[in-house]
Formats: sequence, structure tokens, C-alpha cells
Amino acid sequence: MKKLLCMFICLVLGNLSFAQCPTPSGLYVTNITHNSAIANWNAVTSVDHYRIRTREVGTVNWMNLLNIDSIMTSRILPLLQPSTTYEWKIEAYCDSTNHSNWSVIDTFTTSMFLPAPFNPIISITLSSLQCNTATELLLTVSQNAVEPDIGTSTITSDGGSFNISSLSFGDSVGYANLITSFQTISLSLKVGIVSSQDSATINYHDNNTGAIVGDFTIENISGGVKVSSLSPNDGNSYTSAYTSNLHFTNIFVNPLTSGPLHFFADIQSELGDQFNDTDMVQIWCNTSINENTKEAKLLKIVNILGEDSPERKNTLLFYIYDNGTVKKKIVVD
Repeated sequence: MKKLLCMFICLVLGNLSFAQCPTPSGLYVTNITHNSAIANWNAVTSVDHYRIRTREVGTVNWMNLLNIDSIMTSRILPLLQPSTTYEWKIEAYCDSTNHSNWSVIDTFTTSMFLPAPFNPIISITLSSLQCNTATELLLTVSQNAVEPDIGTSTITSDGGSFNISSLSFGDSVGYANLITSFQTISLSLKVGIVSSQDSATINYHDNNTGAIVGDFTIENISGGVKVSSLSPNDGNSYTSAYTSNLHFTNIFVNPLTSGPLHFFADIQSELGDQFNDTDMVQIWCNTSINENTKEAKLLKIVNILGEDSPERKNTLLFYIYDNGTVKKKIVVD
């Protein structure tokens, strides 16, 4: 009798102890691209975490995505190949050992990879347009998703100079940030090597760790300045959408005389694509101009050589206003 009672109690306790965690359901996939997708499922009550497995249809090995938080009902599936069919499944853990059965398997197919044209957008901004004045210089570069990565870039001007002779190792010369769809990286710009009074290497320092994560060169050349950089190869020849801002703090000095100041971009992708662009600002030697106190009036229109030009369609032109601003326009027919 005692033996039967013991077996009964053990059976009841065993059933209580090993009640199985509920199995996730409602699987579907969204935001399918050539190299990723987002897996979705219905929430499971009293869950501690989830685990996902995914693999290419017809293969044996699964890729595991572990310790997915209990409050999540979606998870990006990374490192996928274009034009490929995948299957995935999910299980729930109610504690460290009690987990559900695997869910039903869901399938999806990634899209074809269609790279975007190499067409980075370059812009130059000066905080002051007064001649022979130290000013803050902002270089902005942005790219759309799946454009080829930038390999080398050179930006030159036909006027102005960097005050390199006043710089010493470790001096702060500005800051930079890289803004993507999922993070913002903040960096400090500090002097590395001063090669001469006309050339210096500037290091990027990570604001969180202080570590050097890259560098570029600034130079004074005949009639202007030059900023050169070589991007490290990340093993992926295509970029996600981003905007990069390189901000120099008062080490750039405007030209001595009034007139158009041109900046020329010469950029090559990691795949050998070539891109060239020109930006322009108008420098003034008139201290009475207040950019914020009067409505801008168009003074003239010039071409990329600074020559007066009538309005023309399908041609890059610069519209110069009396408050010092310059607008770059192409009127498409």
C-alpha cells in the first residue's frame, strides 16, 4: 500500500514539476531584404526567453539565435544570402530548463540584391563667410543603402588655409559623428603627427573608449587646402544608409579676398567607382553684412568656374545671394 501511495505522489509531483512551456505560434516574416528579414510570433505568457533556429532550405545545419528577451515578439534574422529560401522555427523557455516544443516551421525567400549607384552627397558649410577669418568648417558626406563603400576620398579647395603651424600633438581640432539607422558614433578629432607647417595627421578618438579608430590627413596646398582619407575595408563592399559629419573648430581660415570659394570632391569606391562633385560658398570682405537681418536677394548666377551665367537647364549652377548664402541647383528639363 505504501509503495503504491508513493508512486502516486511521485507521479503527481512529476506532472506538476514538468508542465511543458507553451509553444509559440503565429509565425510570419516581414521586412525581407537581400541579406536580412524580421521574424515575428505571438507572445507566450510567463516566458523567460526564446530561441530561434534558421537555415537555408535543403541544408542540414541550423543557425541559433539565443536568449531572445521575453518581451520581444520579433527578431532580425541576419547574415542571409540574396535570392535564397530559408526556414525558421522558435521555442519558448519558461525557466532555464523547461522549454516548449519547437513551433511549426515557417519559410521565406530573400530578395535579389540590387546595388544602388555610387552617388555620395557632399556638402560644405562655413560658420563665417568673412574673408581672412578663422571659421568652423563642416564636411558632410551621406550615402543611400547598398551603395558601394567609399574607399578613398580627397576634398580640395581653391582658397583658404589650415592653421597647421599652431598645432601640436594631442590638440583638439574638432569632432565627428556617424549616424546610421541603428546607432550614432561620436568621435573627437585630435592631432596625431604634425609632418610640417603645412601637413598633419588627425586621429579619430572614440568618445566612449578613447581609442584611436582611424585617421585622415589635412594639408595646405598651392592655393587652398586638401583633406585626404582612406576608409578601412570592413569586408563588405556595400554600405547601409548613413550620414557622416566632420567638424573642424576654427582651424580653417577663409581666403584674403572676396569671391567664390570652391571645394572639389574626388571619391573612389572600394569597387573602383569614381565620383566627383563641386560645392561653393561666397566669401565677403564687408563687415556690415548681417545674414539674419534682411531678406536674401539674388545677386548673380555663376557656373562651377565662378563665371557669370544665365539660368540653364540640366546644368550645375550656383545662385549667390546678398546675405552670403549660395544655393547649388540643377534645373532638370
